Amino acid sequence: MNIRTIFLASTLVSASYIGAAQFSGKLVNHSQNPIINAQIVVRGTNVETRSDDNGNFTLDLAAGTYTLDIKAGNQGHFHQSIVVSDTAQQSPEIVHIDDNHDRKLVITANPLEHTRLDMAAPAIVLSGDELTLKRASGLGDILKLEPGMSVSSFGPAVSRPVIRGLSGGRVLMTINQMTLQDASTTSADHDVSVEPLLVDQIEVIKGPATLLYGSGAIGGVVNVTDAKINPSGNIGLSGGAELRLGDSATSERSIVATLNGGNSRWAWHLDGYNSEYDDMTIPSHAESHYLLELEGEEEEHAGSTTLENSFADSNGGSFGLTYNNNWGYLGFSVNRINKLYGVPGHGEHEEEEPAAEPHAEEGVAIDLNQTRYDLQSEINAPSKNIARWFIGASYTDYRHQELEGDEIGTEFNNEAYELRSFVQHQPLDGWEGIVGLQISERDFSAIGEEAFVPPSTTKVQSLFWIEEKSFNQLKVELGARIEQQNLAVSNFTSRSRTGVSLSAGTVYSFDDRNKLAFNFARAERHPSVEEGFSFGEHAATQTFEIGNPELEEEHSNNIDISYRFSHNQWEGEINAYWNQFNGFIYGDYVANNGAVLDLNGQIIFIDPDLPVVQYRQDDAAIRGVEIQVKVPLVDDQAFGLSLGLMADFIEAELENGAYLPRIPPMKLGAALHFDRDNLLADLNIVRYSKQDKQAINELPTDGFTIMDLEVAYRINNKGSETLLFLRGKNLLDEEARDHASFIKDLAPRAGRNWLAGVRYQF
Repeated sequence: MNIRTIFLASTLVSASYIGAAQFSGKLVNHSQNPIINAQIVVRGTNVETRSDDNGNFTLDLAAGTYTLDIKAGNQGHFHQSIVVSDTAQQSPEIVHIDDNHDRKLVITANPLEHTRLDMAAPAIVLSGDELTLKRASGLGDILKLEPGMSVSSFGPAVSRPVIRGLSGGRVLMTINQMTLQDASTTSADHDVSVEPLLVDQIEVIKGPATLLYGSGAIGGVVNVTDAKINPSGNIGLSGGAELRLGDSATSERSIVATLNGGNSRWAWHLDGYNSEYDDMTIPSHAESHYLLELEGEEEEHAGSTTLENSFADSNGGSFGLTYNNNWGYLGFSVNRINKLYGVPGHGEHEEEEPAAEPHAEEGVAIDLNQTRYDLQSEINAPSKNIARWFIGASYTDYRHQELEGDEIGTEFNNEAYELRSFVQHQPLDGWEGIVGLQISERDFSAIGEEAFVPPSTTKVQSLFWIEEKSFNQLKVELGARIEQQNLAVSNFTSRSRTGVSLSAGTVYSFDDRNKLAFNFARAERHPSVEEGFSFGEHAATQTFEIGNPELEEEHSNNIDISYRFSHNQWEGEINAYWNQFNGFIYGDYVANNGAVLDLNGQIIFIDPDLPVVQYRQDDAAIRGVEIQVKVPLVDDQAFGLSLGLMADFIEAELENGAYLPRIPPMKLGAALHFDRDNLLADLNIVRYSKQDKQAINELPTDGFTIMDLEVAYRINNKGSETLLFLRGKNLLDEEARDHASFIKDLAPRAGRNWLAGVRYQF
């Protein structure tokens, strides 16, 4: 249950020193129930307290303006500005977290804990009711309507986020700041091993985030948070359940339940979920008309049909235990994910007799299993000069099998360890910052006839440093990272590389409502195992891939300029960016004459009908603009109505003028948001332009318009809350194909579909 309303009632009393006052407040949620045991810290000072059993708290502060950092466990973490005056206030001050809540939520992916307004790098944050209504089967589908975001899907079960046209090994996925160590970067048909139904908050840092997270974040980072480890404690029992049912277009049947308990010292967490999707309904033929024309075929029919082998079944659960004390906390969690999903697009245009058995028996499917263990601790003020010390360790045991009917075609195994630790020092001449290290090891193997990547061990050791200081209205951010990668690949010579990434940024506040941010980052990325050493037929992309062991580091120089404003209830953000890559690594289509040279120079005969992809390097440039504006139309005591406008544009080219593959087209969007008492509704319309700036051997993608509707009604009871919601997607039943998808010409988005759900929390 996320905080929706905070009442801060101000009463000034006599103080024991000149200019001091006592600020009194009360924390309650949107059900008017008190938030107990919430940690309240006055940023930039040593003043802190906790709310009592009635949600009350007091702070002794001198007159002035302050920012409260409020940590209320699974109910929210946000910043709130207050003004303490030296005269008594006649009536309580009431502040609603509903107003611009996404601008107040803390982005935990940055250890210095800023809101998105106060970071030099552009960011996105989703939580609360907004996240509940937008939840989908994958993270990419949740984020795809945000400016600068799109999705690289491989059917409905695989949905990886794309940030400014970059994905795969250039976008790092993390959970509670720790890397997700799965196989999703190995192939486009491998899913991200995180369950969106259990996520409390999703954060995106757009642009290079390599300083904190390493070379795999050269395009950005997507961090999700959950409640398995709870540093705030949990007095009594809390929890909830959510049920979601879809119509015949997706046949979604999902249920998730959570339970939290403990006291001010101990907090425990349990959760579990089960989710099922049948083959989805699509509004047209599975193959695009461009592909049919290329093959010399005509579209057989128009109208709704079924995308074969697009089912997905998943289940899992977690357990977490946290010990809290004045010195800090120590937490442990274990998480299990099981997922079986079909891989559409295989054999779509082969001349075969109709299958007599269901798709689960005939098609290609992936059986994914992952167990993850996390251990985290934070120590408050371990020494005079250190404000806090964070230590995080994780171990991931990941495996998935690619099934061809009842046969196991290829098995992927990924065993990974990670240690991440940093200290935040006390302010030094106004400078605040962290110094940390990150160590990881990944043992990866693929076994089977279609294993196109050799077994490998990747070890990474890194040191990173970030500092910031405010000079009146100007805040300066500086940082650096040194990263060494040791890569050992079976039957090849081991290689060690060292990369350096640097960043400098500023945020200038004209006032509290207008900020101008500038960020420059020079980042390096090590070539992945797949780019350097793949060799063989890649069934997912239906290509023959050839790696290049001689690839050098990829360098990126990125400039971001952002203007963030709020005036007379208007608010918005405009971002412009330019990203110059030196040695950009990409897959180049080359002629197939029936034979290729393997990585040892030997001639190998291959299927002459397969496109051949050879990994190469060239300079490239990516530039774009993102705009998001919210305009109030009606705002009175009866109801509220606002209009949101959004646009983003990306252009990406190699130095020779060729376009990069799978770059999303321009999109324009408008959204109407309505709220009245406990009722809220959103109507979204997004227009995707035609993408005809395609790479070699890439087909164009027609434009389309997506209309979505989300309606929710909240029922408040004493000590609990029920949210009823209804969501309609693609209401115009458009043929929608994501240009960033490897199988866009074989698998469009679902047609018109509806989902109804209920969420109960106590």
